Amino acid sequence: MIKVAIIDDEYYARESLKDLIEEMTSFEIIGCFESVEDFFKNKKKNDPDVVFLDIELPKTNGIKASKYLDKYEIVFVTAYSEYAVDAFEINAVDYLTKPVSEIRFIETVNRIEAKLNSKKRINRIAVDYNNEIIFLDFDEIYYFEYFNKSILVITKDNEYILKHYKNIGKLEKDLPLNFLRIHKSYIVNLDYIEKFIKDPISLQMKNEKILPIGKTHLREVKKILKI
Repeated sequence: MIKVAIIDDEYYARESLKDLIEEMTSFEIIGCFESVEDFFKNKKKNDPDVVFLDIELPKTNGIKASKYLDKYEIVFVTAYSEYAVDAFEINAVDYLTKPVSEIRFIETVNRIEAKLNSKKRINRIAVDYNNEIIFLDFDEIYYFEYFNKSILVITKDNEYILKHYKNIGKLEKDLPLNFLRIHKSYIVNLDYIEKFIKDPISLQMKNEKILPIGKTHLREVKKILKI
């Protein structure tokens, strides 16, 4: 999932952008904020991948404020066009002029996904197996499981211990978009989901394993699976 934050001091502008983002099944909004200060005060530990940033903010110009947000990808959103050159000089993903149309927003989504995918540092996963280190392609992996302080990698026929990653949250950020966090201990490959089970709420994978869906992840799972 691509985590998104919106920073804009205008309520209706935030809500309009929020409506567009919520139509994108690969996006998750972590919060809407009135200022950069409000963002840092209230985002807690949930960092976004992308920040949609208004330029005309009450306390500071969004272009200047972006230097404090340089760890995130930035999409500038403004009613004014004269800042476009400045925006692209700091390598913003895109520059949207209000009101944002749905067609123009989809172009931005494509740019975001391309940019984030190009930043992926891993194409395969290094795992322990029979006292050797081997490499698995992502399309071989059914799901990841956090168990006994290790991350297990489950494929059709085998189970491996993941090298390098000890934190499943960090792993989640580096995975391709077809992997979805469904529980504090599980990340699944969407291509290998067999069925959604209503009672108890869970997913059956194509290897017949049944995985629980955490309460905090249920809404997103249903959104992605369109159920």
